[in-house]
Amino acid sequence: MRTYTTSEFCKLCGVSRKQLRYYEERGIISDVGRDENNNYRAYSMENIYEVVAAKALRNINMPVSDMRDIIFGKNVNSLRMSLEDHLDYARENLELSIQMYQQSVAAYARLSEALAYLKQSQKSPEILFEYEVMERNEQMVVAVDYEADFEDDGYEDVAHLPQIQDIADTVNAISFGSLIYVTYDHFDSSVPAFNEEIHKYHIAVPVLDRKKASHQYMKIPAFRGLSAIHIGTPKNGRLVETYMGLMNWAKKNGHELADWSVEEWLISPMITNNKNLWVIQILIPFREYDSLRPVKLR
Repeated sequence: MRTYTTSEFCKLCGVSRKQLRYYEERGIISDVGRDENNNYRAYSMENIYEVVAAKALRNINMPVSDMRDIIFGKNVNSLRMSLEDHLDYARENLELSIQMYQQSVAAYARLSEALAYLKQSQKSPEILFEYEVMERNEQMVVAVDYEADFEDDGYEDVAHLPQIQDIADTVNAISFGSLIYVTYDHFDSSVPAFNEEIHKYHIAVPVLDRKKASHQYMKIPAFRGLSAIHIGTPKNGRLVETYMGLMNWAKKNGHELADWSVEEWLISPMITNNKNLWVIQILIPFREYDSLRPVKLR
């Protein structure tokens, strides 16, 4: 049976010497013989089959660690199982890529919306954005809870930012710019007034599905309510002022609101530490949704 020198073999198979050594070290190429005259490597027809198979498998992103099981498959069943395992792996990666793309598109859409608000505000600093009646769709998130007064003087939320970002990474959620706060019972919208007491918060990041295991999934129910845009820091009474404006407008126009809210941070600390550029969309449900509060999913 004819054999080939290293140079002949590399040229014939279209691989470099480095690639060839790599395949040999990973066990992709079976035992290589030696020329009886000079003891140089002598590659066989079987080795050609192995390299051709390895290159074909590489084209479908087959991990090198799995190639050997397929190339040296002992029987039809083992070959079928190895290929099916890779197909499942490829399908999961494709679904993940599509999911990441969809989340990225949504994140950029929110960011574009926020930049439009920001540009309008910087052009006319005295501008007051209109209050709007809005429908908010049901949303799946991962969330962690903590307790603080509305102003959060102890900056409890900041301590939870790295935690929610790590959880988002674990479940393959896009945390870039996507930040949601849910407030509970910090205000009485019928008065309206803030009670300055310690109540629960949720800090959350949106997800598309629950394929990755986590105890932090939460569902924010669909609701109808009023919306306002807040630009800049939430501290020093500024966010309270935006809320009070929204609640007073609601009362004046005959709307009864719930005592919980959803804050969508369109530009958040996930993007910039410049508090003057933060953009928050506040949504307070109508009173009939007061009992339909977000729930953790088990």
